[in-house]
Amino acid sequence: MTHQNTIPPLAQNEFHGLIGVAFTEINPPEGMYARTWGSSNHDVADGLHRPLRATCLAFAAQDNAEPLYFMTLDLMVWMSNEDEKGMREPIETALGISPGRLILQLSHSHGAPFTDPALIDAPGGALIAGYRSEIVDACIRIATEAKASMTPSILSWGTGKCGLAYNRDLVLPETGETVCGLNPLTEADDTLVVGRVSDMSGTIQATLVHYAAHPTSLGGGNRLTSPDYIGAMRELVERDTDGAVCVFLHGADGELTPRRSFESDAEAADQNGRELGYAALSVLAGLFRPGERMVFDKRQESGATLGLWKFETQEPDQSIESKVGSVKLKVGELPSVEACRAECENAPAGFEKERAQRRLALREKVGDVAEFDLPIYVWKLGKTILVGAPVEFYSDVQIFLRAAFPDHTVLVLDVCNGFLNYLPRQEDFVKNSYPVRISLFAAGSMERARDKAAEIVASMM
Repeated sequence: MTHQNTIPPLAQNEFHGLIGVAFTEINPPEGMYARTWGSSNHDVADGLHRPLRATCLAFAAQDNAEPLYFMTLDLMVWMSNEDEKGMREPIETALGISPGRLILQLSHSHGAPFTDPALIDAPGGALIAGYRSEIVDACIRIATEAKASMTPSILSWGTGKCGLAYNRDLVLPETGETVCGLNPLTEADDTLVVGRVSDMSGTIQATLVHYAAHPTSLGGGNRLTSPDYIGAMRELVERDTDGAVCVFLHGADGELTPRRSFESDAEAADQNGRELGYAALSVLAGLFRPGERMVFDKRQESGATLGLWKFETQEPDQSIESKVGSVKLKVGELPSVEACRAECENAPAGFEKERAQRRLALREKVGDVAEFDLPIYVWKLGKTILVGAPVEFYSDVQIFLRAAFPDHTVLVLDVCNGFLNYLPRQEDFVKNSYPVRISLFAAGSMERARDKAAEIVASMM
């Protein structure tokens, strides 16, 4: 009797195309406004913990078509439309590309400074305009360098786990109040996805680390400019990959925080970064050589009857596509722009002023409207799917999309091409949690955005 071999191969998702990478440091000038926490007692940083970076990856098909540019900045958030568009649009213009061909993502590092031009009157705020110009020039430069350095390469992906992330909706037993703090009672998404860019000789050109945990190791007591845990993670991975550029991809972490959070000592960020870095190196160590997979070979008699496997050539996927869609979301029951402006003007200094300023900046982004069209950016690089939006998704979105497209490597990206705050889950609106209190959009918005993203991805299959 003949048995058909149905043993599946062991394979990693791979994209074969032209890939280039470049990076530069974007450290702010000494004396620039650096307050990002309402609990801070300082407005200007005392120094630099680890360098801030701008990094660019350029992707194109083998026919040398116009590339897609994925760019990351070690910055906190864009506070206003002017803040974000004043950076992204000059880069798109300089590169001669249409919207959607550049995804500009912030690491959301809470030790990195704000760049809003509206902060000109804050202590050290006069230095922000010059810093913004330097960032834009740096981004154009590294995008040009990344395009010029594009070479036939293979992007390989592996998936592992890292226990750094914890749920951060902590319910205080004495009062029932939900505070923003490490909650060990609720399971957190611990999925870690790591990419490796290799040229055709097998030399590693870059690594990509996708993980979801707020870069909030350091809180208001920290007085150093910092990329948070990303800095130590990056240095560790680069050390063990012969200096290949390490790129952090900020995952869907709306409800997730690292184990050590909101601390004053920079060692908290470094310890968190080492944990993520070693986990990423473990995933890299498990990757096969580019363009290979393992298949069952034969049985072999020994003390036991063994099943032997072997490597064989695998042709990576060369398809590449990008789409920009949108979903109409209902704006929540918010104070008007004028009411937010009056609150900001009358708020006392300190955390109350900080909250009011942020509330006004966010309210002004959507205006006094009932509905808002949220853009969603989707790229397909072979069987790699990137989904980005100008919000902070909860991890449920990436869990849902991974399950919907199990044969693909799915990367959900927060704070892309803008910042419109959190999209909490519908069930979270019964809580009075921080993300719910400051969300711009009504209950059910996360689910609508998630389903729209799935619809766009499905249209690209």
